[in-house]
Amino acid sequence: MSCWEARVYGEYLRDAVRCQRYEVSRHAQLESRNHGLSLADVEHALLSGEIIESNPENPRGPTYLVGGYAAGGKPVHVVVGLLPAGWARVMAVYVPSPERWESGWKTRKGSGPS
Repeated sequence: MSCWEARVYGEYLRDAVRCQRYEVSRHAQLESRNHGLSLADVEHALLSGEIIESNPENPRGPTYLVGGYAAGGKPVHVVVGLLPAGWARVMAVYVPSPERWESGWKTRKGSGPS
């Protein structure tokens, strides 16, 4: 994904969150609770974070991995799909594992930036 695409999709996503035009899957709700994250934490991560990976080949439609921080500073990863008419769907939420991610949550260990 080019820097331009990441900015455009990132702004689309932030607008959806600001206008409360998003839905959260049951899976994402369970994951966020299991990781001690509130909906406010997820929103904060989406509003302050950035798209760090894209998966245009997802069978359910293109998805994006957003890396950000909860209000208290905990790193958060959110998998989100962009829907028509300015909506977004939060599909997964988790705290990135230090065993799999470099410090700063943006790069998987053993690989370069996506």
